[in-house]
Amino acid sequence: MAAAPAIVRFIGGTVPDALAATRRMYEITVGENVSFGIPVLEFRGAPTGIDVTRVIRTGILPQINTGMAGRLAGVGQVGAGLVNPPMECFEGAIAGLADAAPQIG
Repeated sequence: MAAAPAIVRFIGGTVPDALAATRRMYEITVGENVSFGIPVLEFRGAPTGIDVTRVIRTGILPQINTGMAGRLAGVGQVGAGLVNPPMECFEGAIAGLADAAPQIG
């Protein structure tokens, strides 16, 4: 979000909203992609690799940016928005990981 202030405005947000969303993502990801440095964050790499255990532990849901392209050639983008997946997605994922883990003892 912090890397695209024009999109933030398009969807009705603010730059402080975008910065806060990006900073929250750092709390639930395992790394940073330095190939996508964010200027307003001193070129810190984009948060990368959502960690299901961090989502469960912190209660922070990922922010997903959506975009919709027009069906007619040349129209371009016809809509955009933000969404957070439900926590149940991550609860199911952690349960699946636990079931798949080898039993010890």
